[in-house]
Amino acid sequence: MSQVPNINSTPDNQPFGSASALNDVDLDDFLNLMIAELQNQDPLNPLENDELIAQISQIREVGATEQLTSTLNAVMLGQNITSATNLIGADIVALNDNGQRVSGNVKVVTITDGQPMLDIAVDPSAAVAEDPGDVEEGHYIYEVVWQTDEGGKFGVEIGASSVGVSDFGGAIQLNNLPETSGVKKIYRTDKTGEGERKLVGELLQGTATTFVDTKSDDQRIGEAYTEQVQKIEFASRERVSLNNVGEIRPPTNE
Repeated sequence: MSQVPNINSTPDNQPFGSASALNDVDLDDFLNLMIAELQNQDPLNPLENDELIAQISQIREVGATEQLTSTLNAVMLGQNITSATNLIGADIVALNDNGQRVSGNVKVVTITDGQPMLDIAVDPSAAVAEDPGDVEEGHYIYEVVWQTDEGGKFGVEIGASSVGVSDFGGAIQLNNLPETSGVKKIYRTDKTGEGERKLVGELLQGTATTFVDTKSDDQRIGEAYTEQVQKIEFASRERVSLNNVGEIRPPTNE
């Protein structure tokens, strides 16, 4: 019987790479082909000892490569899991699967397809904005109010502070606001955080989830808002990959 061709041989004009036979088989396939080659070799023209030794060496090399790859993958996964679990309780900024920038607190770490995934609670929050504005340095309470199609009125409160921020340019951005079916109105105290809440702006699109406040205390609009609304604690949940984390604010001990 004719000898089974050496699986490691490649045509002279074909470079070794992704298209080579060796890259297309795993270790079990390699061993099966090796055994088939030995079983079906020409008894009148058997493999020479040096050829057999060379093929055994190839088996050892393939096995060592697979073991090394498995070991490195396991080490990398272990490091990633450690990094992910260390983020529990931390506030992060990341990209979700839709490429949207989200920020929130890491609550749970799960492993999906061999990759650590972070479940974050995305609460409404406030941060110093890059936009220029006239908001004075101080402590503020924002109240975001909206009405449902059924006529119910709801609101969320968000605290913000610009005190001690060296690069504060007079603007505060509200993030992760609830998506609503109608207009959201944003009211704010004065810089003491305890004064009357007056209108500083509206979000006409209910799907808008961010708002930038640039108004000084004197630029707030209209009378103080005194209507009672049902306050809710709102937080959506997002799942992001550890690889998509861009900013980390470690957990505090407070």
